[in-house]
Amino acid sequence: MKGYDDRRGPSAAHMETERVLDAFDEVDTGRHRDTAEERAVKIARLKAAVNSGRYEPDVMDIARLLTSAMDPTL
Repeated sequence: MKGYDDRRGPSAAHMETERVLDAFDEVDTGRHRDTAEERAVKIARLKAAVNSGRYEPDVMDIARLLTSAMDPTL
């Protein structure tokens, strides 16, 4: 309806969603993001292994490649 103003406030579903998202923010996964320097060292080590022919992909490498093929933002 034109001019209708809903003043009921947030719904229960909205409040529960916010509560769950807040709880996710508080979880400590124990993982850390690599610094730029750490990433550079890992990439250099990987490039050296590929160039020398010693590189053998593991399950995680294959999973990352498959995931990035589905989502190019990864």
